[in-house]
This record gives sequence, C-alpha cells and structure tokens, in this order.
Amino acid sequence: MTDDQNVLFSTEVDAFVEALESFEVEDIGKSRWHTQHEYIEKLNMQAILDANRNTHEYVREVIVNNDKLPVLISQLITTEIWREKIFRELIAIRFEPRVTFSIYIIFYHEACIVNLLETLMYHEDVSTSCDDQILDLVDYSYRLLTEVIRKLKQEEQRTRQKKSNQIDNTSNEISESLKELLSQEETLRFDMAMKILSIIRYICDCLQKLPMSVTSRLLDNFDFILLLVDFIEMKPWEKTINDGTYMRHIEGKWQKISMEDRYIVPKIEGQVWLALYQLLLSPHCLQKYEYTEYNKNRITKLRAHLNEVILDQMPHLIQLQRFLEQLSFMEPPTAKKQLVLEQVAELYDRIVRKYKNQWRTLAETQAKTVLNPSDSEARQQAARWANTMNFDILETVINEAPKCAICGEQATKRCSRCQREWYCRRECQVKHWPKHKNMCDMIIEVAKSETSNNSQ
Repeated sequence: MTDDQNVLFSTEVDAFVEALESFEVEDIGKSRWHTQHEYIEKLNMQAILDANRNTHEYVREVIVNNDKLPVLISQLITTEIWREKIFRELIAIRFEPRVTFSIYIIFYHEACIVNLLETLMYHEDVSTSCDDQILDLVDYSYRLLTEVIRKLKQEEQRTRQKKSNQIDNTSNEISESLKELLSQEETLRFDMAMKILSIIRYICDCLQKLPMSVTSRLLDNFDFILLLVDFIEMKPWEKTINDGTYMRHIEGKWQKISMEDRYIVPKIEGQVWLALYQLLLSPHCLQKYEYTEYNKNRITKLRAHLNEVILDQMPHLIQLQRFLEQLSFMEPPTAKKQLVLEQVAELYDRIVRKYKNQWRTLAETQAKTVLNPSDSEARQQAARWANTMNFDILETVINEAPKCAICGEQATKRCSRCQREWYCRRECQVKHWPKHKNMCDMIIEVAKSETSNNSQ
C-alpha cells in the first residue's frame, strides 16, 4: 500500500462536502442522518491522513471554501442535545434496545465531528471562517469541559465515600445494556474533552482576528482561565491504576508510560499551557479580563506547576511564570470596561426552545423506530459502518503500532473473528469481549452475507 492511497478521491471530497447539511433532532438515526455520518466519517479519516502525511490538506480547503464549518458546528450541537435530552429520556423510560450500536453510533458521530474540527482548526483560517458559529463552539466547549471537571470531582467524592463504606447503588437500577451505553458515552465524552482543549488553544491563538464577542465569552461569560486552571491542577490526562502503573491519555487511548517518559510534557497539557499563556498575557486579553482577589489567588496557584521540567521543554512559559510572580503580590488590576455590542450564541437555546416539553415524546418515538431496528436493519447498519471505516488504509498510512483496546499497550493480536480490534494479550481480549461481542457478531454476519451474495 502506497502513500498515494486515500480514503476519498478529490472528486468525492468535493461531493461529500457539498452534500453536508444541518439536521433536526428528530432526524437523528434516520437514513438521511446515517448518510451524513458516513460523509463526515470519511472526510475525517481523509483529513487525518492528509495531516499525518504533511501533504496538501484538501479536505480543509474544500470545507472552508464551501462555508461548511457552520454546518459542522450545527450538527455537533444538535447531536449534543440529543445526547443530553433524548438519551436521558431513554434511560428514564428503561428503554431496552435490541442492539446498542444504534445509539452508540450517535455518540460516535459527535466525537467524529470534534475530531474533524480539531484536525482542521490547527490552521488559523478555519477558526476565522466559522462565522457567528464560533460562539456556539465556544459555548459547546465550556459545557463539555465543565462536565468533565464535574465528573472528576464526583469521582473523587465517590472514592472517599467508598472508603467510608458509603456505597452508591443508583447504577443498579438500570439494565446492563444501558450501563454499557453510559460507560461508552462517558469514555467518548472524555476523549472529546481532550480534543476540545486543543480547539480552545487554536481559538486563543487567533483571538485578535475573531469578533470581540469571542474574547468576551472566553473571559467574562465563562472565565476559561479558571476552567483551564482546574485542568492543570487535576491533570485528567494522567492516572495511576491499582497496580501502580502510570498511564497517560494519548491520541484517544490510555497508554502505559515508562519512568523516563514521565518527564516529557504530554501534548494535551502543552495545549492547556499555551491557551493560558494567550489568555493571561496577550494584550488583547489583558485589557479585558477583570481580576478579583478570588480569581487572582486561583490563578497564582499555577506557579506550583511551572517547574523546571515544564520550563525546560516550554521555555516561553518563563514569561508566564514572571507574570504570575508579579500578580501574586500586586493588587488585582482592574480591566477597562468597554461598551461592547455582543453577538449571542443562539443555536443551543434555539433548539432547546423548539423541542421544549417534547423530549419524552421524541424519545418514545425513536425507541420504537430508528433506535430499535430489526435484525436485518441492524445488519445493514453494521455493513454501512464497516464499509465506511477503511481500517486497512488507516493502519497502513498512520505509522503507529496498534494499541490494545483495553490497556493501551502495544498490541500484536487481533480479534480472530472480525479482525477489527487489537489486543496485547488474551486476558485483555476476554475482558473486552462483552462490549465487543455485538459488533463482532454483526460484522461477521455481514461478511457471510456478502460472501453468499457474491457466490450466487
């Protein structure tokens, strides 16, 4: 397989991008929606290939030229609302899907758009081409990141409760399939949050070229500075598991880190520091951020994390360190209040208002239709997914050893049935089997069906 191989030809990129369109909440799960997902999934894969090859990024060029970034953000927020509202209603009505794939693919669609945006927004012209929807993306980012911080704090509290023998039994009230979906949703939401941190850094890098409302939203409406301080303090991209193994979240997977590599600043932490650098030190932000005694004290806690290891690898943060030292003994400087005619992020509120008091009805309707496909419909969905995901091209072009689906270790074994999932040892494969079984069965059945049809 050569470097010339692609997921899409340039003519297909043109056609897929041109066909991208917004959809409504009730459209999610329908055939038209699945077609949109296939377009975005393939565009995402092609964009990743282009970025990894350091070649002309044609997907980015076509999306920007066709003004499709607002469409991507619209799809992102509509899917977020489905996850927040419809999925929660499905849990409330104790919905039991025949297969969980029909719901998982909706979660995955949101993650796919975030992945595509992260790849595209590395380039400044993408951020400046989002039009008014850049505000909706900032709002989305804040909702997602604060939810991750809230979950982390809940987990800390739950750990303390377990030590005090205070056990939370609420999860026992729902079925295993819904527990599995909740776990998958949480995993994908965390993955999205790590990518959103990069997106926020890219937005911060070009604030002077964006509407003033974007800066106001980051600093006044939400105080992203304090939110990013939370991420530096909690470092959710690293953890130590029960056996003492130190792991980091890298490119969507938890990976074991050797002792010598622990001192390498992870990419995602670097992104957070760079975003903080811009928000705290750029003249554009210094004029607008209003300090109080509270946020000054929170921000100056960053000094404890700016150690020699970080400064050696990111020497421009020395300027940030000096600023924090000065801030620690100064009276909080007052921002100059300016009269600003602000744009408002309308998309999320508009959709929520449109479907007010209709969430349960929508959930019940979808539970009887698109989310509860027959066996043949489920096989067709799996076939569409398998045809969309061009694993062979991705594995060959992205020059990286496969990682175990469970522990993130370098993997040498595949699922012998579907050949899609990788594992480092049998124990991990056995542990993953309950989650992988349904998808594996569908892929095998689709393959048998295609073989049978070809032989006729």
